[in-house]
Amino acid sequence: MASEDVLPTLILVAILTQAEDPADVFRGVRREMVESVHAAFPDVPVDAVVYSLTRTRNAQSTSEIILDRGSLPTPPPTFIVPDHLRPAARVPVAPAKAAPPPKPVSLIERYGLASRVSSAADAEPAGGRWEADRAAREAELKSRKERMILDARRRMLEKQKKAEAAPVDPATAE
Repeated sequence: MASEDVLPTLILVAILTQAEDPADVFRGVRREMVESVHAAFPDVPVDAVVYSLTRTRNAQSTSEIILDRGSLPTPPPTFIVPDHLRPAARVPVAPAKAAPPPKPVSLIERYGLASRVSSAADAEPAGGRWEADRAAREAELKSRKERMILDARRRMLEKQKKAEAAPVDPATAE
């Protein structure tokens, strides 16, 4: 390259770097990018996030820089973040009033056995044969489960009646 070509090229480069439009600095940087990086790393200042995004133009690259270095470089004092790039102010939301815990559902209600509660004793099991048909096995297992629930309820009610009928001795009750 001839020396007369070098001087105009250097002057052109100097002019281009000096005449950088401030609006071009933020070209390609969007508020969503700033918010996503700042949400992932809330301890990093917003000014540093925007400054890094103006250099990388990519939220993922800025996040990787934070992960690699632990922080972002501090922007120069003359760097001013425009308001349209600042994340929206987060208003703390008061916790919603907690809904009351759901009423526990009894096994009788869950399995629809209310009609069978009033009946006396259910028929005894058939002998525990293994049926060849899948539907018959499922029906047998379902009826066995229902009998177990009803028997457990019957035993619990008997135990409660005995506890109510027995006099409470003040010496043994502690």
